[in-house]
Amino acid sequence: MNRGEIYLVPFLYSDLAGSKRRPVCLVSAPVYNAGPDIMVATVSSGARVVAPRLGDVVLKDWQQSGLLRPSVVRAGRLQVIERRLLSAQRGALSEADLDAVDEALKNVLGLR
Repeated sequence: MNRGEIYLVPFLYSDLAGSKRRPVCLVSAPVYNAGPDIMVATVSSGARVVAPRLGDVVLKDWQQSGLLRPSVVRAGRLQVIERRLLSAQRGALSEADLDAVDEALKNVLGLR
């Protein structure tokens, strides 16, 4: 499992009132992914594509990534989940898109 891969998982709503099956981007390091858990960022195809917020990365190569619509990776919407919850891999981010996600993670987490 490598950073930048796109999977479908049940992703919790921020109010914890439920979940929705949606694409996520794997953002944790392979050494961390070897354990039972992984860290993912949600992927959205809604209004964020037109009006991104801090931490939102509009994917330039979304089709190459296996996504069905123009999408953003939301680096500000992270979740640690059990690896067993991953379903089919949809694809992987291009190198340029993954670099942009890395920069967004640094901004959101204050790692500059």
